[in-house]
Amino acid sequence: MNKKEYLNINTDVKYVGMSTCISCHQDQYQHYIKTGMGRSFQHAIRKNSSIHGHFFLNDTALDLFYEPRWIDDSLYLNEYRLSKSYDTTYINLNKIDFIVGSGNHTNSHLINNNGYLYQTPFTYYTQDSILDFPPGFENNKNSRFSRKMGLECVACHNAYPDFVLGSENKYNFIPTGIDCERCHGPGQLHVEKIKNQNITDTSTVPDYTIINPSKLPIDLQNDICSRCHLQGNSVLKPNKSFFDFLPGMYLKDIMDVYVPRYTNSENDFIMASHVDRMKLSECYIKSDEKMSCISCHNPHVSVHNSPPNFFNNKCSECHIDFDCNSEIHSSIENKNDCISCHMPKSKTTDIPHVKITDHKISIPNSTLSSDLDSIKEFITLQCVNNKNPSKLSKIQAYLQQFERFNPHEYYLDSAYSYLEYFDFDSDEGIYLYIYYYYLKEDYENLTKYVKVLGVDKIINHYLTKKDYSNQDAWTAYRIGESFSKINDLASADIFYNHSVKLAPYNLEFRNKYATNLFSLGRLQFAEDEYNFIINEDNNYTSAYANLGFLYFTIGSYSKAKNYFDYALKLDPNHEKTLINMSQLLIFEEKDDLALDYINSLLKLYPQNKDGLYLLKKINES
Repeated sequence: MNKKEYLNINTDVKYVGMSTCISCHQDQYQHYIKTGMGRSFQHAIRKNSSIHGHFFLNDTALDLFYEPRWIDDSLYLNEYRLSKSYDTTYINLNKIDFIVGSGNHTNSHLINNNGYLYQTPFTYYTQDSILDFPPGFENNKNSRFSRKMGLECVACHNAYPDFVLGSENKYNFIPTGIDCERCHGPGQLHVEKIKNQNITDTSTVPDYTIINPSKLPIDLQNDICSRCHLQGNSVLKPNKSFFDFLPGMYLKDIMDVYVPRYTNSENDFIMASHVDRMKLSECYIKSDEKMSCISCHNPHVSVHNSPPNFFNNKCSECHIDFDCNSEIHSSIENKNDCISCHMPKSKTTDIPHVKITDHKISIPNSTLSSDLDSIKEFITLQCVNNKNPSKLSKIQAYLQQFERFNPHEYYLDSAYSYLEYFDFDSDEGIYLYIYYYYLKEDYENLTKYVKVLGVDKIINHYLTKKDYSNQDAWTAYRIGESFSKINDLASADIFYNHSVKLAPYNLEFRNKYATNLFSLGRLQFAEDEYNFIINEDNNYTSAYANLGFLYFTIGSYSKAKNYFDYALKLDPNHEKTLINMSQLLIFEEKDDLALDYINSLLKLYPQNKDGLYLLKKINES
């Protein structure tokens, strides 16, 4: 069947929303809404949460406690600090807006501040019934309330949001739950057809105004599921975004997905690697790759609500002559359950406290032992949805792997081996060379390339696009950062300013631009930028800290103290603000108060040179 026959793949076809689908497909909706996908993203109210009872977390590195609490039907996270005598010395109560995760394995939590979406530092792990830090927040990496929830993440855990162009994590509207159109495609043509009483007998021919995944070729069926169940390092194709994939398309036309391969890791897998694991199975290989996710799964029905023998019957459709008898020890233990033996629940390498079904179907005992503790050596980054990725795709994969996942030098070495295939004086070359040398922290070479090609040419000819990836904006920002590192603030100003023009709602771009303006003595412009940030996101700690320092510099000490106080209310561990507040109090000859802030600073950052200097200064006085 030719995928081009489906009319709703056209990019002009609009989404209609799940509420429209319900009017005709009530039965499918009632079953689907109980699945993990249907409950993937919800408002943070009691009925959607797995948290019942009292739990708390302690971050000993930051000296902070976390306690989720219910106030009426709203969930809050109380962040607080205790003194040695158990008095509360700091408290910060944050309302939780969204729960991510069905509760089958986890509930993670998000806050929405004027459209800016952030992850919070607590996850409830339902299988073990414990509260712990989310993946990436553990091992002294607690970023508190600053982890941005970008389009790549939200677009897999949810229906498509209304994302603000020129931002990293701002949304005009955020729906709740993966909806019908994520698997069936935009519904406008289908709805119009039905309203016109043009009904297709789908038992004889497909309705080409809407995708029915079961009618697609096997590879296109799997690509629908792969969009979110093939987790990895996603490299978008040129001029594509995470909005662009539609059911009925080949995923490789939109993005390539890479996973690192290691020795001694046959049994290691990450949470959302279902399609990758399935394709490693003998069942898939020996089917001549004719096996799809929906060969076994009914996406409209929760696995937990499937009939007891549902999956065994799926196995027996192919394994007709196989009889699991009492001579097989594990079959007795698992009551002749094929899945428990051949797809055992195992730990994942990326999510703690979770066991999920391993979709690499295997013979018991041959691959059952864990490789988690074995010594592993990196082999390659493998593109798992495209057998022939381009050099452009490969080099981006290595650069992204270094920046986003593991900063191992061999990723940069691999990226460099592809760099020679691209001319610097090209759209692709500008992006790749700047990206590589920025990650390499080779600011001298990076800025040399920029000067050779010419600032005006780069700004006006190459870095001109506004898109969801913010690729040109990021290139401009990296150039600005590099000039700042070599103390060429005038050149940095040009590129910081350009990054803000291309991505006006990337608040970190503005923050760095404002700080550079301050360093250039353009204080009013810097103040305007800091105020813009605060008006956009009134929890942006760095903007308050920087604005306080600006007022301190010009002698507005009362204003400076107010901004420092508010910055520390948002983040009691903010290193720069603890230093600046100490300096302000010493200037005002309030050494006793300054000493409290210095001690707080050195308790958290014992080697901080500014803190040690200020402590020595007070002791000497």
